[in-house]
Amino acid sequence: MTRSNLAAGALFLLVAAAVFPQAARAAQVNVTGEWALEVTTPNGHVEYTLYLNQEGPRVTGHLTSEYGETPVKVTLNGDAITLAWSQAEGGKTIDISLAGTVKGDSMTGTAKLGTVGQGPFQADRTSSY
Repeated sequence: MTRSNLAAGALFLLVAAAVFPQAARAAQVNVTGEWALEVTTPNGHVEYTLYLNQEGPRVTGHLTSEYGETPVKVTLNGDAITLAWSQAEGGKTIDISLAGTVKGDSMTGTAKLGTVGQGPFQADRTSSY
């Protein structure tokens, strides 16, 4: 190997060391636990208890509220999270989707509530399991 190839290899390793730790930190987000979730809708606030279980990149979950228990589809990519479920209200089914960011024991973002509108959401981890 020539000196220029060695120098290029060393430079690559220095750049990789600077870039990959940031990606590794984002990949280490763990959302397992119980979360107090509040969604602000055009009609007021709705509170849920969200239960998430993460095994590697796979996250499963469900939530409970005054409407009962509902399965939640969860996608986690680094610290970006999306949650989706359907809920019956007034004889209609409303598709709800949340898109936000996880930072430690909290998540924040925007909730889209079918044709009802959208609003902010906030979730705080209340326990881990």
